[in-house]
Amino acid sequence: MDQGGGDNLIEKGRISSRQLAMLLFTLVISTIDVYLPAVVAGVAGRDAWIAVILAVFYALIIWAVAIALAARFPRQTIIHYSKEVLGPILGGFIGLLLIIFFFFVGTSITRMLADVMVTAFMPGTPLVVFTTSVMLVASYAVFSGLEVIARVNEIMLPLGLAALIFVGFGSLPQVDFGNFLPVMEQGLGPVNWGGVILVSTLAEIVIVLMLYPYINDQTRVGVNGLWALLGLGAAMQIGVLAIGLFTAEVTATMNFPALEMVRAIRLGAFITHLDVVIVAVWVGGIFLKLALLYYVVTLGLAQWLGLSSYQSLLAPVGIWMVIYSLFAYHSIADFWALELKVFPGYSLSHTFLIPLFLLVVAWVRGLGAKS
Repeated sequence: MDQGGGDNLIEKGRISSRQLAMLLFTLVISTIDVYLPAVVAGVAGRDAWIAVILAVFYALIIWAVAIALAARFPRQTIIHYSKEVLGPILGGFIGLLLIIFFFFVGTSITRMLADVMVTAFMPGTPLVVFTTSVMLVASYAVFSGLEVIARVNEIMLPLGLAALIFVGFGSLPQVDFGNFLPVMEQGLGPVNWGGVILVSTLAEIVIVLMLYPYINDQTRVGVNGLWALLGLGAAMQIGVLAIGLFTAEVTATMNFPALEMVRAIRLGAFITHLDVVIVAVWVGGIFLKLALLYYVVTLGLAQWLGLSSYQSLLAPVGIWMVIYSLFAYHSIADFWALELKVFPGYSLSHTFLIPLFLLVVAWVRGLGAKS
Protein backbone atom coordinates (compact mmCIF):
# COMPACT_ATOMS: atom_id res chain seq x y z
CA MET A 1 0.00 0.00 0.00
CA ASP A 2 0.99 3.59 -0.41
CA GLN A 3 3.04 4.79 2.51
CA GLY A 4 2.48 8.44 1.92
CA GLY A 5 4.71 10.89 0.19
CA GLY A 6 6.97 13.32 1.94
CA ASP A 7 5.49 16.38 0.27
CA ASN A 8 6.22 19.75 1.81
CA LEU A 9 7.89 18.45 4.96
CA ILE A 10 9.83 21.76 5.03
CA GLU A 11 12.08 20.74 7.95
CA LYS A 12 15.33 19.06 6.83
CA GLY A 13 16.60 18.07 10.26
CA ARG A 14 16.29 14.58 11.70
CA ILE A 15 16.30 13.22 15.25
CA SER A 16 16.45 9.75 16.80
CA SER A 17 13.64 7.99 18.62
CA ARG A 18 15.64 8.36 21.83
CA GLN A 19 15.78 12.13 21.35
CA LEU A 20 12.03 12.10 20.67
CA ALA A 21 11.38 10.21 23.90
CA MET A 22 13.45 12.77 25.80
CA LEU A 23 11.49 15.60 24.18
CA LEU A 24 8.20 13.93 25.14
CA PHE A 25 9.38 13.56 28.73
CA THR A 26 10.36 17.23 28.94
CA LEU A 27 7.15 18.30 27.18
CA VAL A 28 5.02 16.79 29.94
CA ILE A 29 7.06 16.87 33.13
CA SER A 30 8.10 20.52 32.82
CA THR A 31 4.57 21.57 33.74
CA ILE A 32 2.64 18.59 35.08
CA ASP A 33 4.60 18.42 38.36
CA VAL A 34 4.52 22.18 38.94
CA TYR A 35 0.79 22.77 39.44
CA LEU A 36 -1.26 19.63 38.72
CA PRO A 37 -0.66 18.03 42.15
CA ALA A 38 -2.85 20.80 43.57
CA VAL A 39 -5.59 20.24 40.98
CA VAL A 40 -5.60 16.45 41.44
CA ALA A 41 -5.42 16.73 45.23
CA GLY A 42 -8.58 18.81 45.11
CA VAL A 43 -10.33 16.07 43.10
CA ALA A 44 -8.87 12.71 44.15
CA GLY A 45 -7.60 13.78 47.58
CA ARG A 46 -5.19 11.36 49.24
CA ASP A 47 -5.76 8.87 46.39
CA ALA A 48 -3.91 11.06 43.90
CA TRP A 49 -1.20 8.40 43.58
CA ILE A 50 -3.82 5.99 42.20
CA ALA A 51 -4.98 8.69 39.79
CA VAL A 52 -1.40 8.85 38.46
CA ILE A 53 -1.45 5.10 37.73
CA LEU A 54 -4.78 5.41 35.92
CA ALA A 55 -3.49 8.40 33.94
CA VAL A 56 -0.47 6.46 32.70
CA PHE A 57 -2.72 3.56 31.67
CA TYR A 58 -4.99 5.93 29.72
CA ALA A 59 -1.95 7.61 28.16
CA LEU A 60 -0.66 4.24 26.93
CA ILE A 61 -3.91 3.78 25.00
CA ILE A 62 -3.57 7.24 23.46
CA TRP A 63 0.05 6.50 22.59
CA ALA A 64 -0.87 3.20 20.91
CA VAL A 65 -3.46 4.95 18.72
CA ALA A 66 -1.04 7.76 17.82
CA ILE A 67 1.76 5.38 16.85
CA ALA A 68 -0.56 3.15 14.82
CA LEU A 69 -1.74 6.22 12.90
CA ALA A 70 1.72 7.72 12.41
CA ALA A 71 3.12 4.38 11.21
CA ARG A 72 0.55 4.23 8.40
CA PHE A 73 1.93 7.50 7.00
CA PRO A 74 5.62 7.45 7.97
CA ARG A 75 6.69 10.24 5.58
CA GLN A 76 3.86 12.65 6.31
CA THR A 77 2.67 14.76 9.22
CA ILE A 78 -0.94 14.69 10.34
CA ILE A 79 -1.46 18.01 8.54
CA HIS A 80 -0.83 16.17 5.25
CA TYR A 81 -2.57 12.85 5.68
CA SER A 82 -5.68 14.22 7.37
CA LYS A 83 -6.50 15.72 3.96
CA GLU A 84 -5.73 12.41 2.26
CA VAL A 85 -7.93 10.46 4.66
CA LEU A 86 -10.89 12.86 5.00
CA GLY A 87 -10.61 15.03 1.92
CA PRO A 88 -9.20 18.56 1.53
CA ILE A 89 -12.01 20.41 3.32
CA LEU A 90 -12.71 18.24 6.37
CA GLY A 91 -9.09 17.08 6.56
CA GLY A 92 -7.86 20.66 6.36
CA PHE A 93 -10.27 21.63 9.15
CA ILE A 94 -8.98 18.79 11.33
CA GLY A 95 -5.39 19.89 10.73
CA LEU A 96 -6.25 23.46 11.68
CA LEU A 97 -7.93 22.28 14.89
CA LEU A 98 -4.73 20.49 15.92
CA ILE A 99 -2.60 23.54 15.15
CA ILE A 100 -4.91 25.66 17.32
CA PHE A 101 -4.69 23.05 20.09
CA PHE A 102 -0.88 23.19 20.19
CA PHE A 103 -1.09 27.00 19.99
CA PHE A 104 -3.40 27.06 23.01
CA VAL A 105 -1.13 24.77 25.06
CA GLY A 106 1.91 26.88 24.14
CA THR A 107 0.28 30.14 25.20
CA SER A 108 -1.02 28.58 28.41
CA ILE A 109 2.42 27.44 29.57
CA THR A 110 3.86 30.82 28.58
CA ARG A 111 1.38 32.46 30.93
CA MET A 112 2.03 29.84 33.60
CA LEU A 113 5.77 30.58 33.49
CA ALA A 114 5.08 34.30 33.88
CA ASP A 115 2.69 33.64 36.77
CA VAL A 116 5.26 31.48 38.57
CA MET A 117 7.89 34.21 38.30
CA VAL A 118 5.55 37.02 39.35
CA THR A 119 3.88 35.11 42.18
CA ALA A 120 6.98 33.53 43.69
CA PHE A 121 9.85 35.91 42.97
CA MET A 122 9.11 39.25 41.28
CA PRO A 123 5.61 40.42 42.22
CA GLY A 124 6.19 43.93 40.91
CA THR A 125 7.24 42.92 37.41
CA PRO A 126 4.64 43.09 34.60
CA LEU A 127 3.70 39.74 33.05
CA VAL A 128 4.59 41.00 29.58
CA VAL A 129 8.26 41.20 30.54
CA PHE A 130 8.45 37.46 31.15
CA THR A 131 6.21 36.39 28.27
CA THR A 132 8.07 38.52 25.74
CA SER A 133 11.51 37.51 27.01
CA VAL A 134 10.87 33.77 26.88
CA MET A 135 9.21 34.07 23.45
CA LEU A 136 12.21 35.90 21.99
CA VAL A 137 14.61 33.21 23.19
CA ALA A 138 12.27 30.47 22.00
CA SER A 139 12.10 32.14 18.58
CA TYR A 140 15.83 31.72 18.16
CA ALA A 141 15.64 28.03 19.09
CA VAL A 142 12.72 27.41 16.73
CA PHE A 143 14.46 29.26 13.89
CA SER A 144 17.43 26.91 14.33
CA GLY A 145 15.23 23.85 13.83
CA LEU A 146 14.19 20.57 15.43
CA GLU A 147 17.70 19.14 15.77
CA VAL A 148 18.86 22.10 17.82
CA ILE A 149 15.85 21.88 20.16
CA ALA A 150 16.47 18.14 20.63
CA ARG A 151 20.19 18.62 21.36
CA VAL A 152 19.57 21.40 23.86
CA ASN A 153 17.06 19.12 25.55
CA GLU A 154 19.70 16.39 25.79
CA ILE A 155 21.77 18.81 27.85
CA MET A 156 18.95 20.21 29.97
CA LEU A 157 16.97 17.06 30.72
CA PRO A 158 19.64 15.42 32.95
CA LEU A 159 19.68 18.62 35.03
CA GLY A 160 15.90 18.50 35.29
CA LEU A 161 15.94 14.85 36.32
CA ALA A 162 18.61 15.58 38.93
CA ALA A 163 16.44 18.39 40.33
CA LEU A 164 13.39 16.13 40.38
CA ILE A 165 15.24 13.32 42.19
CA PHE A 166 16.68 15.85 44.62
CA VAL A 167 13.20 17.15 45.46
CA GLY A 168 11.92 13.60 45.89
CA PHE A 169 14.67 12.37 48.19
CA GLY A 170 14.91 15.71 50.00
CA SER A 171 11.20 15.57 50.82
CA LEU A 172 11.03 11.92 51.92
CA PRO A 173 12.22 12.47 55.53
CA GLN A 174 9.30 14.83 56.12
CA VAL A 175 6.62 12.85 54.28
CA ASP A 176 3.87 11.39 56.45
CA PHE A 177 2.55 8.41 54.48
CA GLY A 178 -0.39 8.31 56.86
CA ASN A 179 -1.73 11.25 54.84
CA PHE A 180 -2.43 8.77 52.02
CA LEU A 181 -4.77 6.69 54.21
CA PRO A 182 -7.47 5.46 54.05
CA VAL A 183 -7.32 4.30 50.43
CA MET A 184 -10.30 4.86 48.10
CA GLU A 185 -12.41 6.34 50.85
CA GLN A 186 -14.56 8.23 48.33
CA GLY A 187 -14.74 5.41 45.78
CA LEU A 188 -13.45 5.18 42.22
CA GLY A 189 -15.23 8.24 40.79
CA PRO A 190 -12.94 11.02 42.13
CA VAL A 191 -9.84 8.92 41.46
CA ASN A 192 -10.88 8.29 37.86
CA TRP A 193 -11.60 11.98 37.31
CA GLY A 194 -8.17 12.81 38.71
CA GLY A 195 -6.67 10.37 36.20
CA VAL A 196 -8.59 12.05 33.37
CA ILE A 197 -7.29 15.47 34.42
CA LEU A 198 -3.72 14.17 34.45
CA VAL A 199 -3.98 12.33 31.15
CA SER A 200 -5.29 15.46 29.47
CA THR A 201 -1.76 16.83 29.92
CA LEU A 202 0.01 13.52 29.33
CA ALA A 203 -1.87 13.35 26.02
CA GLU A 204 0.36 16.12 24.67
CA ILE A 205 2.59 13.21 23.59
CA VAL A 206 0.50 13.09 20.39
CA ILE A 207 2.86 15.81 19.20
CA VAL A 208 4.58 12.74 17.72
CA LEU A 209 2.02 12.98 14.89
CA MET A 210 3.84 16.15 13.79
CA LEU A 211 7.36 14.84 14.39
CA TYR A 212 7.20 11.23 13.17
CA PRO A 213 8.49 11.89 9.60
CA TYR A 214 11.65 13.47 11.04
CA ILE A 215 12.70 10.43 13.08
CA ASN A 216 15.53 8.28 11.75
CA ASP A 217 14.72 4.98 13.49
CA GLN A 218 10.92 4.95 13.34
CA THR A 219 10.64 1.30 14.37
CA ARG A 220 11.88 2.23 17.87
CA VAL A 221 9.48 5.13 18.43
CA GLY A 222 6.73 3.07 20.06
CA VAL A 223 9.01 1.35 22.58
CA ASN A 224 10.96 4.49 23.50
CA GLY A 225 7.72 6.41 23.94
CA LEU A 226 6.49 3.64 26.23
CA TRP A 227 9.56 4.07 28.43
CA ALA A 228 9.03 7.82 28.46
CA LEU A 229 5.45 7.36 29.71
CA LEU A 230 6.52 4.95 32.45
CA GLY A 231 9.21 7.43 33.49
CA LEU A 232 6.61 10.19 33.58
CA GLY A 233 4.45 8.05 35.84
CA ALA A 234 7.33 7.67 38.30
CA ALA A 235 8.09 11.39 38.11
CA MET A 236 4.47 12.33 38.81
CA GLN A 237 4.51 10.17 41.93
CA ILE A 238 7.25 12.47 43.21
CA GLY A 239 4.86 15.40 42.76
CA VAL A 240 2.21 13.49 44.69
CA LEU A 241 4.55 13.48 47.71
CA ALA A 242 3.26 17.01 48.32
CA ILE A 243 0.16 15.37 49.82
CA GLY A 244 2.35 13.45 52.25
CA LEU A 245 4.07 16.70 53.21
CA PHE A 246 1.12 19.06 53.52
CA THR A 247 -2.02 16.80 53.45
CA ALA A 248 -4.42 16.69 50.53
CA GLU A 249 -6.55 19.55 51.85
CA VAL A 250 -3.62 21.97 52.13
CA THR A 251 -2.04 20.87 48.83
CA ALA A 252 -5.31 21.57 47.04
CA THR A 253 -5.14 25.23 48.14
CA MET A 254 -1.59 25.81 46.81
CA ASN A 255 -0.88 27.51 43.51
CA PHE A 256 2.44 25.71 42.96
CA PRO A 257 2.91 22.73 45.32
CA ALA A 258 6.26 21.77 43.80
CA LEU A 259 7.70 25.14 44.79
CA GLU A 260 6.46 24.68 48.35
CA MET A 261 8.03 21.21 48.43
CA VAL A 262 11.41 22.69 47.57
CA ARG A 263 11.04 25.37 50.22
CA ALA A 264 10.22 22.68 52.81
CA ILE A 265 13.51 20.81 52.22
CA ARG A 266 16.04 21.27 55.02
CA LEU A 267 19.73 20.61 54.39
CA GLY A 268 21.24 22.51 57.28
CA ALA A 269 21.23 26.07 58.50
CA PHE A 270 23.59 27.38 55.82
CA ILE A 271 21.99 25.87 52.71
CA THR A 272 19.11 28.16 51.73
CA HIS A 273 17.33 29.55 48.66
CA LEU A 274 17.15 26.12 47.04
CA ASP A 275 13.91 27.19 45.41
CA VAL A 276 15.78 29.67 43.22
CA VAL A 277 18.10 26.95 41.91
CA ILE A 278 15.31 24.45 41.29
CA VAL A 279 13.06 27.03 39.63
CA ALA A 280 15.93 27.95 37.30
CA VAL A 281 16.00 24.33 36.13
CA TRP A 282 12.20 24.24 35.78
CA VAL A 283 12.24 27.44 33.73
CA GLY A 284 14.68 25.73 31.39
CA GLY A 285 12.28 22.83 30.98
CA ILE A 286 9.29 25.10 30.40
CA PHE A 287 11.32 27.02 27.82
CA LEU A 288 12.05 23.80 25.93
CA LYS A 289 8.37 22.85 26.03
CA LEU A 290 7.43 26.25 24.66
CA ALA A 291 10.08 26.00 21.94
CA LEU A 292 8.80 22.59 20.84
CA LEU A 293 5.16 23.73 20.77
CA TYR A 294 6.11 26.99 19.02
CA TYR A 295 8.02 24.94 16.44
CA VAL A 296 5.10 22.57 15.83
CA VAL A 297 2.61 25.44 15.46
CA THR A 298 4.73 27.32 12.92
CA LEU A 299 5.69 24.14 11.04
CA GLY A 300 2.10 22.89 10.94
CA LEU A 301 0.74 26.25 9.84
CA ALA A 302 3.34 26.50 7.08
CA GLN A 303 2.39 23.03 5.85
CA TRP A 304 -1.31 23.85 6.09
CA LEU A 305 -0.78 27.02 4.03
CA GLY A 306 1.54 25.28 1.56
CA LEU A 307 4.55 27.49 2.33
CA SER A 308 8.13 26.45 1.62
CA SER A 309 9.48 27.71 4.96
CA TYR A 310 8.13 28.01 8.49
CA GLN A 311 10.62 30.69 9.58
CA SER A 312 8.56 33.45 7.96
CA LEU A 313 5.74 32.69 10.41
CA LEU A 314 7.86 32.98 13.56
CA ALA A 315 7.18 36.69 14.17
CA PRO A 316 3.39 36.73 13.66
CA VAL A 317 2.83 33.47 15.55
CA GLY A 318 5.13 34.59 18.41
CA ILE A 319 3.35 37.94 18.72
CA TRP A 320 -0.07 36.27 18.85
CA MET A 321 1.16 33.77 21.44
CA VAL A 322 2.34 36.62 23.68
CA ILE A 323 -0.90 38.57 23.24
CA TYR A 324 -3.12 35.56 23.89
CA SER A 325 -1.10 34.48 26.94
CA LEU A 326 -1.66 37.91 28.51
CA PHE A 327 -5.40 38.19 27.88
CA ALA A 328 -6.58 34.57 28.00
CA TYR A 329 -6.78 34.54 31.81
CA HIS A 330 -7.50 37.21 34.38
CA SER A 331 -5.81 35.34 37.21
CA ILE A 332 -4.31 32.02 38.27
CA ALA A 333 -7.76 31.07 39.59
CA ASP A 334 -9.12 31.33 36.03
CA PHE A 335 -6.32 29.08 34.82
CA TRP A 336 -7.12 26.46 37.49
CA ALA A 337 -10.82 26.55 36.64
CA LEU A 338 -10.07 26.00 32.96
CA GLU A 339 -7.64 23.18 33.76
CA LEU A 340 -10.24 21.45 35.90
CA LYS A 341 -13.47 21.97 33.98
CA VAL A 342 -12.67 22.64 30.31
CA PHE A 343 -9.22 21.42 29.32
CA PRO A 344 -9.73 17.66 29.89
CA GLY A 345 -12.53 17.47 27.34
CA TYR A 346 -10.80 19.87 24.95
CA SER A 347 -7.51 18.00 25.14
CA LEU A 348 -8.82 14.45 24.83
CA SER A 349 -11.12 15.30 21.91
CA HIS A 350 -8.05 16.49 19.99
CA THR A 351 -5.44 14.03 21.22
CA PHE A 352 -7.51 10.83 21.29
CA LEU A 353 -10.79 11.12 19.40
CA ILE A 354 -9.38 12.84 16.31
CA PRO A 355 -6.41 10.43 15.88
CA LEU A 356 -8.71 7.45 16.56
CA PHE A 357 -11.20 8.69 13.97
CA LEU A 358 -8.43 9.19 11.39
CA LEU A 359 -7.01 5.74 12.13
CA VAL A 360 -10.36 4.00 11.71
CA VAL A 361 -11.19 5.84 8.47
CA ALA A 362 -7.70 5.17 7.07
CA TRP A 363 -8.05 1.48 7.94
CA VAL A 364 -11.52 1.21 6.40
CA ARG A 365 -10.39 2.96 3.23
CA GLY A 366 -7.15 0.98 3.07
CA LEU A 367 -5.00 4.10 3.10
CA GLY A 368 -1.41 4.21 4.26
CA ALA A 369 1.05 1.46 5.04
CA LYS A 370 -0.06 -1.66 6.87
CA SER A 371 1.28 -1.20 10.40
